[in-house]
Amino acid sequence: MRLVGTAASGIRAQQIAIDIIGNNLANVNTPGFKANQVVFAEALSTEMRSGNTTTEGNAEVTVDVGAGVLFSASGTNLQQGNLGQTDRPLDLGIDGSGYFQVITPDGQTSYTRAGAFQVDEAGQLADMQGNIVQPSISIPSGATDLSVASNGRITGVSDGERMEFGQLVLAAFQNPKGLQRNENNLFIPTVNSGEPQVGQPGSVLAGDQVLGTIRGQSLEQSNVDLATSMTDLIQVQRAYQVNARLVQDGDQMWGIANSMRR
Repeated sequence: MRLVGTAASGIRAQQIAIDIIGNNLANVNTPGFKANQVVFAEALSTEMRSGNTTTEGNAEVTVDVGAGVLFSASGTNLQQGNLGQTDRPLDLGIDGSGYFQVITPDGQTSYTRAGAFQVDEAGQLADMQGNIVQPSISIPSGATDLSVASNGRITGVSDGERMEFGQLVLAAFQNPKGLQRNENNLFIPTVNSGEPQVGQPGSVLAGDQVLGTIRGQSLEQSNVDLATSMTDLIQVQRAYQVNARLVQDGDQMWGIANSMRR
């Protein structure tokens, strides 16, 4: 009986979808978060013939019966989120394409759209997880009136003088959908994403790709659409219930068949 196997594949697939949508909803207020998207595929179908096979000319008429659904992949929605105003001078949003570069404690270069930065104990610009912004930017202790221009130039007042502390750069990829998602809103390059191109915010890279600009005292919000996600969650839950009911019905049919006497 194919019913139970087909329904079971649906339950497994819908459970994955529930987990992914739930994670999106949990991060609806996480700055820079990019929503996950689930991709399903049809399981290998089986060719069926009825007991009363009919022909059209010399060709037999057959029907392809699907064997269920499979989880194919999890993609990422890279659409830019809204830029929300904050009161921190080192909260930075990217208006357009591009990623901030940071170095994780294990020395790996990673990329993020979450621009909530701070000055760490060593005086270096870092994100909230302590990852150092690349290239390294040092800001003196006690510096005041910090400001970040749209081109990424960081200035402030130190020892009574206004000075420049460093220049932010952004990185772009030919195929950003090929980036691999990592923890803490970080992405790492893959063969599919290609190597990063780095430049000053607002500059034009090879292939006429234009980097976005920096907006100071702003954070890019999560691009999770709450209404759409809630609707998707309801639909997935209903599909899960339908598949679970099919398993129950299949079990009852098996029970009836086993109890029949010749």
